[in-house]
Amino acid sequence: MSRFCTQCGTVNEADARFCDACGKPLKPRAPAPEAAPSASSALPHDTPARRLPWPWLCGGVALLLLLAAAVWYWLQPQEPSKEVFMAAINQHLAQHDADYRRKVCLRNLPYGKQSLVTSLFDQASNAWLGELVKAGLYAAPQKISNGFFGEQLEYQQTDLARTAVVDGRLCVGSGIEAVTVTQWSPPQAMGELLVSQVRYDFQPRQPVAWLTPAIRRELFGEAGKGEARIMLLRKDGRWQVADDGERQALEAAVFMQALAKESIERAGEQASTGLKAWLGRLFGPAEPSADDIWQALLDYSPLLASQQQGYAKQDCSALAQQPDTFSCRIRVGGSSERVLLSKNGDGAWQLRLP
Repeated sequence: MSRFCTQCGTVNEADARFCDACGKPLKPRAPAPEAAPSASSALPHDTPARRLPWPWLCGGVALLLLLAAAVWYWLQPQEPSKEVFMAAINQHLAQHDADYRRKVCLRNLPYGKQSLVTSLFDQASNAWLGELVKAGLYAAPQKISNGFFGEQLEYQQTDLARTAVVDGRLCVGSGIEAVTVTQWSPPQAMGELLVSQVRYDFQPRQPVAWLTPAIRRELFGEAGKGEARIMLLRKDGRWQVADDGERQALEAAVFMQALAKESIERAGEQASTGLKAWLGRLFGPAEPSADDIWQALLDYSPLLASQQQGYAKQDCSALAQQPDTFSCRIRVGGSSERVLLSKNGDGAWQLRLP
């Protein structure tokens, strides 16, 4: 494209830098505008592409797997072990502190009184009260004159002791806690439940600061710890302490199950049948009544009292070799069992194990 000189008007070539006529420098032509760069080319070449947050994703997946494993583990039925039983017992004891507090309370003296008076010659009482004086529960004794009894020792209770007295007992803790499981019976199936009798050692929960070795021995003996038994059952896969109603029903059922296992086969084999049995019932000793059998059962296991509504006598047969002994079939707790009964020296029916 031609270029005009603004000074003389001469037409010059498009690429001329000076006017051919007057030599005036011509203004340089403005460069053609370039196309706008694309978004990808506008970014610096060293800018990294956006990356997914892999560490966070991996951490989230790991957390979900951990939670799933925990839920799976929790849903698995607990197997019997010392650790499992200890946890179940201590959870129960912590929830029922008041019910077990008496196990850590002394009642060898009337601690409900603000002062105790002893004879100068009562060495055992004075020695024990001396331990309580050392613990800060009583002030040092004062001699008093008590008429006919002469001089005696009076021990005044301190505020420390008064805060520890509950129902006239001197308590060294708020309750008890299990320290070890020493023994348990093999779990026994009772319907959908598993049942086990557990023996454990315990010590005071939240023991007081003044619990000296002498006071501990007075409370628990030389072992320095208590011993107790408790019934555990596995319900919904978790071991837990049976409540009073469950315990009574289960102990009665366990008793009847054990009784049936030991006696039903032998009793069935020894029971007489046919004409001989009929003659025995006609001319032999009278068989026990339903009330006689029930009383014999209660004498053997008072826990069966809760099963009375489901109890019924079905039949009895005298044993061929022991006509004074009867094999009776009864119904208790929805199941039919067989028991052996004979009379004791007082003429009362009593339960017999084969």
